[in-house]
Amino acid sequence: MAEDTTAGVDNRGLFDDFGAFRTPTTDDFTSVLTHGLVAPDANVLLNLYRYTEQARGDLLRALGAVEDRLWVPHQVLVEFWRNRESTLSDARSSGAQAAEDMAGHADQAERTLRTWANRVALPEEETDRLRSQLNEVFDDVQEAIVKVGEGEWQNITHDTSTDPVIAELEPALDGRVGAPLSPQDHAKAIAEGMRRVEKRLPPGYMDKTKDGVGAAADYLVWEQVLREAGRRQCDVLFVTADVKEDWWRKEQGFNRGPRPELTEELRTRGGGRLFMLTPKRFLEVASPILEFGLREGSVEDIERVERIGTDDGAYGGWTTDALQELFDRLTYENYEDRVAVIKYAAEMNGVADAKSVYDICHYPEDRSLRGFTKPVTRITGLLRNLGKIPESAVRVLKAEYDTDPGGRASGFSVHPLLVPLVNALGDEDES
Repeated sequence: MAEDTTAGVDNRGLFDDFGAFRTPTTDDFTSVLTHGLVAPDANVLLNLYRYTEQARGDLLRALGAVEDRLWVPHQVLVEFWRNRESTLSDARSSGAQAAEDMAGHADQAERTLRTWANRVALPEEETDRLRSQLNEVFDDVQEAIVKVGEGEWQNITHDTSTDPVIAELEPALDGRVGAPLSPQDHAKAIAEGMRRVEKRLPPGYMDKTKDGVGAAADYLVWEQVLREAGRRQCDVLFVTADVKEDWWRKEQGFNRGPRPELTEELRTRGGGRLFMLTPKRFLEVASPILEFGLREGSVEDIERVERIGTDDGAYGGWTTDALQELFDRLTYENYEDRVAVIKYAAEMNGVADAKSVYDICHYPEDRSLRGFTKPVTRITGLLRNLGKIPESAVRVLKAEYDTDPGGRASGFSVHPLLVPLVNALGDEDES
């Protein structure tokens, strides 16, 4: 009989070295919420200024229901106090900014209507009627934006003694904030955080553009979580509105769980499993487990704020970096003409007529424009899969038709939300 050479060998199973790929169950979340460590990120606390009063109250009640499992890294409060005033100012001005943006969209919509009316020779009386209806709708929306903004923010103030957010947050976090690192340990953590940024090691490397040692802030939070979890020898639930790839394992553009490197690092430092949830998912998961009432609309409001943060809503999900990468990839594949058309369309209030496209691209008159947007669409899909832009990111370049979409394109348009971003990028290129 052959000798069993595997006896005593540390044989591995499917998830032994791949715990980050195990999908959490309700029992897993029940365990970490009732026996583990629940640590909110700074953005979770700062977003309290962006929620409605109801949603803010429900999230704070959820954190309170965690009781002594709630623990806030000291660096989270450093970031909270450092960014509170600017966050509050941004949130207070969001209504005015939204109203201003809406006015810009109204102008764009009116220009689109006028261009179409001219092309189809619409009678002037009918054009005026449609323009009047369009302006009435935009005016109603702008009025509603201002009214809601004034109602939500009339009690919010920079004064911490009267700020209702601080009034609710102070008792919720009493005795639940970790101590700062010693000066020596803090210096070591800063050095390690900056090293990780340079080597693109999680977490924090996506903040490389932050000034000074600000790029190391995420690692400081993570180091403090590691220490506390190791001390308690427990699982960790990290609640964060940060959806970047230096925290999350992304598959096809979707966040599937924490980065495997972070899961393994927590285990080697004496902690248990690592779980991560956005504030929205935290409310949805914690409500039935901790048995607290969740009011209708709170989850939707928190999702709204998360969507704004993810999509960079002012530009339809696009950022300067993402748009520049689109342009760079198009140029690398010898599609500089698409980049030129996009920039020209943005300069022309969002539309490049067919004649201009032929001139820009030096195309012969008998060449078809069919398929002109395909490289842009393909690379946009790639950026989505890489997590550079969200699934909801708007289309950059779209073919326009006077009549039949199956006929010849009359030109190409850039989404109105992208026009200012494209123009700003062009200004940077010229400077």
